[in-house]
Amino acid sequence: MATYSKNFIAKRLSFVSSYFNSAIIINLIVAVFVIFSGINQSDSVGKLYWFCVLIFVFSLRILNHFFLSNDNNIKYHCYFIGVFLTGLTWAVFPILFFEDMQMSEKFVTLVVFSSLAGGAVNVLSSDIRSAFSYITFLLIPFSILLLFQPDDNENVLGILGIVLWFILCFVSAIRAAKDVKTSINNEIKLDLFIHNLEKEVQVRTEKIINLEQRDNLTQLFNRGSFFSNVDLDLAQNINNIKAVLFLDMDDFKILNDKYGHEFGDFVLAETGKRLLSIEKKREMIACRWGGDEFILYSCHASKAELISNTTKLVDNLTQPVVKDNLNIRPSFKVGLFYTRTNFDLTQAIKYADVAMYEGKKNRNEISIFDERMMQALNREEMLRRSIKESVEQGGFHLCYQPIVDIIDNKIITFEVLLRWHLNDEFIPPSEFIDIAERYGQINFLGEFVLEQAIASLSKLNKLDNTIALSINVSVLQLESHDFIIFLKNLLNRYCVNKNNIHLEITETIMIKNLVYLSKVITQLKSIGVRISIDDFGTGFSSISVLKELSVDYIKIDKSYVDNICEHSKDKSIVSAVTKMSHMIGCKVIAEGVERNDQLALLKGLEVDSYQGYLFSKPVKFEQALELLR
Repeated sequence: MATYSKNFIAKRLSFVSSYFNSAIIINLIVAVFVIFSGINQSDSVGKLYWFCVLIFVFSLRILNHFFLSNDNNIKYHCYFIGVFLTGLTWAVFPILFFEDMQMSEKFVTLVVFSSLAGGAVNVLSSDIRSAFSYITFLLIPFSILLLFQPDDNENVLGILGIVLWFILCFVSAIRAAKDVKTSINNEIKLDLFIHNLEKEVQVRTEKIINLEQRDNLTQLFNRGSFFSNVDLDLAQNINNIKAVLFLDMDDFKILNDKYGHEFGDFVLAETGKRLLSIEKKREMIACRWGGDEFILYSCHASKAELISNTTKLVDNLTQPVVKDNLNIRPSFKVGLFYTRTNFDLTQAIKYADVAMYEGKKNRNEISIFDERMMQALNREEMLRRSIKESVEQGGFHLCYQPIVDIIDNKIITFEVLLRWHLNDEFIPPSEFIDIAERYGQINFLGEFVLEQAIASLSKLNKLDNTIALSINVSVLQLESHDFIIFLKNLLNRYCVNKNNIHLEITETIMIKNLVYLSKVITQLKSIGVRISIDDFGTGFSSISVLKELSVDYIKIDKSYVDNICEHSKDKSIVSAVTKMSHMIGCKVIAEGVERNDQLALLKGLEVDSYQGYLFSKPVKFEQALELLR
């Protein structure tokens, strides 16, 4: 309401101001005409004094008009005072000089005053106070003087003046004031509509910008805006220590599975709020990198300050998160990279990421990127670059480890194992497989293994058409929509018995992607290939799940075989798994058999087959052929 009143006065002020110059000039011309034209022969000196008073009033009004700001509410009321004084000055004129006026002069003066009053109807229509006072001062005093004169003609002029005053005030001025008020109201409504529209556009624009720059769930910067803000800060901070922190929430998937995705999102949003609060207090720039991963950039005067603030950050983020009846305390692994020199942000994030993963391995809450990690990263980068080239140049080759029937000690299957020698150095599979998976090269490598293996199977089957090959496949291969098509093409090209292809899937991988992988396994089974679950016992899959998937082989992990003769628990586990597997139609393979007493015990537990150094280490293809012969 206060805003409306302020706008209304401002519009009235604008209306009055628009007529100000012309009103002053007309008043001045009329005053000069009345005094100096000769129509009035009364005291000339007195008229000059009166004219000086009028000029003084005009001066005050001009000062108000040009020197008071339109934002000043007093200015509007000063306009009224100026009009009031002008009208009062005009009212004094006929009173002062009435006795010396001739009848013709009185008539002309009434006509002049009537003209000024008529003009005021429109000029002063935005302020009814000014219009009424000005018209009244011009007509009423003079008309009353005329009414009290003995001359009937003067009385008639007085009556005309009163009638004219009534018409101008109570008909014309009120109507004009209503029209102006309506016009101003409509203009204010239009201005308000335009203002609200602009505000709505601004709000929506800000929302669009926010959507473009911010993560919707946490309200932190997204990747693109994070990079641009950090680049801007790097250009401004030259000497300070600049740090990048990579934060990963521990066991977020378990939290999601246990409490539901809604609560998981709440925990992420709460983490975002805490990071935003820290961002404002400590001049950090925070970003949701993806999922439960966050990245922070900050500047510090010293390493001690950086470590202190990082510790406070972790303490803040690990405070309990409470919603309804749920109360959890999130934990994080933090990787930290810092330097005083400017750096490439992408590279710095990679360094912080490496430090974070190092912390996960060693269960450290905060890990700082160091020279040892740099060397490991350089090696990783070198291996990443060399994988494809080594495949093309023959650096990779397959080895074959026999899987033997435990009763007659006859080879029934070979497990295909990928080996890599780079510049005469043996690169262990545990190292290069992880790199290939993380850098998107596992499908390329997997296709190489699959093609080489199936090609070699066609040669093995010429010696013995019952021999099968067990081939490890990565979950990333199984998730590829082209995998089954690629496999079918290989099977058709080399014309091998499809039952002789055993695809090995690790138990840990299977339980993490059970819903999707069950569909893929069903499709693979329909082709005719067989499925083995590798490293059984290291995950948490149930026998009932394996039954539903129609798994053909279960491979008991080496960790249970190593101490099977010494630890009764391992023996009991192997015995139970074997019995339950046989009940659902699965055969059991024991891995890592290295001693005769292990073999004897496994035979007594009715394990179907085994593999390990006791029979043979992994061998090259030519040696595998010799073993068959």
